[in-house]
Amino acid sequence: MCLYNAGAYHAAHDCFEAEWYNYGHGSPESAFLHGMVQVAAGAYKHYDFENDDGMCSLFRTALEYLSGLPSDYYGVDLNDVRAVLQAALDDPTALDGWKIELDGERPVATSRDHEYAERLE
Repeated sequence: MCLYNAGAYHAAHDCFEAEWYNYGHGSPESAFLHGMVQVAAGAYKHYDFENDDGMCSLFRTALEYLSGLPSDYYGVDLNDVRAVLQAALDDPTALDGWKIELDGERPVATSRDHEYAERLE
């Protein structure tokens, strides 16, 4: 979440993906992490490539993965995530300034988070 909130969408994608690989298919954790991979990838498409069609495709997939999960999942406000993704399908500017809420806050990455992501590359 922290890397996404810092605008490091590619790094956030890599971190979510690394965690996703730790879970078997079909588990709620796998669905959550796969959905978050798609969220980060969609933001990356939008901001780094101005490819809103690609963003929409990824966000639709993310919404499918996140649909069966509770509103608070490991401290992440999934109701907010789903609402913003849905809004961005119609108006990509819904992403502007949006940060993912974790445990009631919107944390931003530290240098340690960035260093961890760099080691994943």
